[in-house]
Amino acid sequence: MTAAAAAPKISSARLIICYAAILGTLPYLTLKASWVTGGSLGLRDPSFVDSELMLFANLLTGGMDVVAVVLALAFTYSWGRRIPAPLVLFPIWIGTGLLAPIVLNLPVIVTDLAHAQLAEMPLENWVWAAVYGGFAWQGILLLTAFVLYARDRWWFVVTGTVRPGTIGMTGGLGIAAALVSAIGHGSWAFGSGGMSARGQDVVVALLSVLAAVALASVSRGRFWPRLVLVWTGAGVMAGSGAWGLFSAVGMSSHGLGRVLVLAVQVIGGVLMMTSVLRRLPHAARFEQTT
Repeated sequence: MTAAAAAPKISSARLIICYAAILGTLPYLTLKASWVTGGSLGLRDPSFVDSELMLFANLLTGGMDVVAVVLALAFTYSWGRRIPAPLVLFPIWIGTGLLAPIVLNLPVIVTDLAHAQLAEMPLENWVWAAVYGGFAWQGILLLTAFVLYARDRWWFVVTGTVRPGTIGMTGGLGIAAALVSAIGHGSWAFGSGGMSARGQDVVVALLSVLAAVALASVSRGRFWPRLVLVWTGAGVMAGSGAWGLFSAVGMSSHGLGRVLVLAVQVIGGVLMMTSVLRRLPHAARFEQTT
């Protein structure tokens, strides 16, 4: 193999980011492995995870962290650039939507965790810190690894200009859904629930609005900052909305109004992301690399 054909050397910084991100998945994966195999690690009440619904939820969320491990490796090693773009972009987009609100809401979460948890809660106090600390760690490092990967694979998105055209009906409906999401979460932020949950609602509402503004103005100014805002906001709408629907429907914990808002939120996130991807600069070259 000639030097020109040799795979580029992986920097030490990227290796550190990759394996540090993987390290952040271990607490959560350890808990999930214990619970799905009948263990009681971190449980005050082992019956909390005995139902079929909880078994499914633990397998699902544990599997999502396994995907995070694979993504961290794909973002670092050369074989990751040969993966078809949708297989990379969809899971990290949903991952962005699930992890970004936790990172942005972390000060509120830490403040909440500083207060003693109620003794009747089914989980030990340390579990909350391990889980949310791991999520925040993953959010920062996994998204950093993705930015470095995207910069290498799709560098022309940063340097290019927006593709001519309008956001169309798809984008317009997505913006309308984002406003519904913002109004819904904004109202929930002033309702009942813990401080962390209310802080999460504020973050989702704010990111929904920022995504709507970015998409509406996508033809003006630099493209990539608007892409980042739509990517993040639409991802939060789709990812956190889908998880909220699972919790609301599966656990019958919320009313019809909340379910409808979350459903609109998920659909809107997909519509906004579809609209902005159509405006990618040098779209033909992007498609060739997928």
